[in-house]
Order: sequence, then C-alpha cells, then structure tokens
Amino acid sequence: MPEPITLAAVSLAGIPVIASFLLDRVGHVLDRRREDRGFPVVREPSPQQRDELEELQGTLSGLVARPAAEVRNDADALATMDRARTLLEHLHDQQIDFAGERRAPAKHRIRAFVDIEELEDGTVAVKLRQVRASTNIDSTIKSKSASGPVVAVEIDTLE
Repeated sequence: MPEPITLAAVSLAGIPVIASFLLDRVGHVLDRRREDRGFPVVREPSPQQRDELEELQGTLSGLVARPAAEVRNDADALATMDRARTLLEHLHDQQIDFAGERRAPAKHRIRAFVDIEELEDGTVAVKLRQVRASTNIDSTIKSKSASGPVVAVEIDTLE
C-alpha cells in the first residue's frame, strides 16, 4: 500500500473537499456524457481501470459521509484517495495537487505499458539508471502468465 503522506499533510477541513472532488472526477470519467472541457480525459480507461474506478467510486462515497478526523486518521482511506488521484492523473495526463500538500511537481513523466502473452522470470518493464525524485513514473505490465517474479520499474539511483 502506498504511503499517503502528502494527503495526511492536508488540513482537517480539506479532507472532505478532497474526497468529494475525487468522487466527482471519478464520476465524470465513468459517465462520459458529463463532458468537462476544463479538465478533459486525455486517455480512455481500460476495462480494468473502469472496474477499479467503479470500486473507488463506492469507497469514496463512503468516505465523503464519514467525519473528516476519522478519514484523516485512516491510512486505508488516505491510500484510497491517493489511488483515485493517481489513476485520475493518468487519465487526465496532469498532476492533481491540493492546498497544504508538500508534493513536488512532476517535472518528468515516464510511462511504460507492457502487454505480452507470457513473462519470463526476471522481466523488467522499465530500467532506469538515474531518476530525480520529482519524476512521475507510471508502469503497467499485463500478461496472461508469468514464470516468476516480474519488476515493473527498476531504478539504480534516485536523486
């Protein structure tokens, strides 16, 4: 589970607003009839991403109804919000930040998508020698079978 450190830094009053915003954005992506020219969807979600968005929509609906203090102290709730944001950033092709966060802007983006029938043991989707911490890396591996461990991103040095 990712460490939702940046969302935990948001003020208590901001948590319900963020959850509502993410819920609204997920709804926009799932219901393509609700076009939003100011924040367009750049890439269509895959069937797996649609399933995940639908699951996130249900979970976010529950978070909106909970007290802000309870949500802020719930690591799973913050991880859900962070996952929704990450998926939305990918679909909208832009970083989504909230007031109060100390999140470095993604100056560099690396996207890798590997779609292959069978993966061999030790397969690596992306190998990077040196990467800045502000780099946004999105790596997806899709396979019907794998003969052993698979690495999505391998980084030698993180600056």
